[in-house]
Amino acid sequence: MTSPLLDNLLARIVDSGLLDEPVVENGLIYGRASIDAAGTVVTVNVDPELDDDDDVLDDDALIAAVTRILSVNETRWRAVIDEVADDIDEAVDDEPVIEQVDLRDDLEATSVVVFADAVLLAFDAPKQFPDSRILVQLDDELEIANIEVRDRDSSTPQ
Repeated sequence: MTSPLLDNLLARIVDSGLLDEPVVENGLIYGRASIDAAGTVVTVNVDPELDDDDDVLDDDALIAAVTRILSVNETRWRAVIDEVADDIDEAVDDEPVIEQVDLRDDLEATSVVVFADAVLLAFDAPKQFPDSRILVQLDDELEIANIEVRDRDSSTPQ
């Protein structure tokens, strides 16, 4: 059984057309959508972070956050990719990588988790990091707040 707050958010997302075939599962709303600036379709999870005793949900903030990441312009998207690649390149420095390819060309956005005040992007980099996922947290202005490379075995958003 889902909560009326989650059902209302789902109805608003369906009406908005932001996500393809959105569904509610485990307190989240799942769907797929295109990030045009990235040229890819990703899984989108909308997490309202509801507690059992919540009686109010800021639907507008969540809808705005989904809209913001899906409609990111190419300049901002490229800046995110550049910053992620630069940060990871600095971190691995002289570590051997599987294949010498520019990380900017290897990064593939696979999923997005949307919170009211942040977005978590998950990337694959199959040539340089075949056994890892790259997680990038963006703030509400789509500025990078955190970058993390995790083993695929770790619990990460799908």
